[in-house]
Amino acid sequence: MKRRHPIDYSRVKTRREVLIRQRRDLWTPEQVGSLARHFRLKPGMGLLDAGCGFGYALRTWGRFCMPGGKLVGLDRDRKLLAQAARFCTKEGLGKAARFATGEICSMPFENNTFDMTLAHVVFCHLAEPEKALDEMIRVTRSGGCVAVFDNAMTGSPGSRWNNWHQPTTAERLLMYEVGLRMTDGRRKVGFGDWSVGCHVPAWMEGRGLIDVGVRTNERVVWIAPPYRSPGQRTAYTNTREHMREPVRWDRVSKSESDQMRAGGLARSKFDRCRRRNRLEHRAFRKAMKRRTAAYAWSSPFWCIWGFKP
Repeated sequence: MKRRHPIDYSRVKTRREVLIRQRRDLWTPEQVGSLARHFRLKPGMGLLDAGCGFGYALRTWGRFCMPGGKLVGLDRDRKLLAQAARFCTKEGLGKAARFATGEICSMPFENNTFDMTLAHVVFCHLAEPEKALDEMIRVTRSGGCVAVFDNAMTGSPGSRWNNWHQPTTAERLLMYEVGLRMTDGRRKVGFGDWSVGCHVPAWMEGRGLIDVGVRTNERVVWIAPPYRSPGQRTAYTNTREHMREPVRWDRVSKSESDQMRAGGLARSKFDRCRRRNRLEHRAFRKAMKRRTAAYAWSSPFWCIWGFKP
């Protein structure tokens, strides 16, 4: 039986939050243009967005293939493809774009079909990401570009600061261990790997791709009272919406239990970390409600690309 995708895209709020995160928190407009030059995109090229979802990457980098470009979005979910088609039409790419149903690990395309093949936030959900990379290389023409955009986490809490709770050294060590063991467990049970981006450059080199390059996103999300700028107002509003989502602190899901067992994490440490997170969450809600919250964080998210010889 196929596992359900870990993000419930059927929810309107989730769709909105994912698009906001991708558009505003990952790649700035300057970086989008810079990456297009690194990919050597030109008008008339054929581009495949493998695991396209709502077609964010297809629309973002597909416009550099215009005019005359041929854009293809592949996803296993027909509802997502229908939404992606509507977005492409809305942005003037409807005539150039077509969509196909299929899996990234067994794509329904001939060898050497596309000038560029990319996957945006796909590998971290796959049990066999190397198999997906092999497929992407197969369908890319000689001289064409293969690009993977994905998480490069290491199991740590990440680079962040806030003004409502500063963890002690003991709390940080606990969070590191829980994060590392849950990440390891997630990988072992086949739910994907949040650190997969760290491995992709070596995978590309090992498969003979040339001119392999890596860039990390430069965006740092920062808000502080009185939230004057448009960016801060947007971040504050999005955070308030996200904080309204109910959190079941008393419930441990089956997937979490599976990851704990596979990663060798003691339930007692998981519970301690969750209690700490619950207290921090309450303090966060109060600070947001009082409009006193300030925080800064960055996402360890990479773009890795190489060219097929």
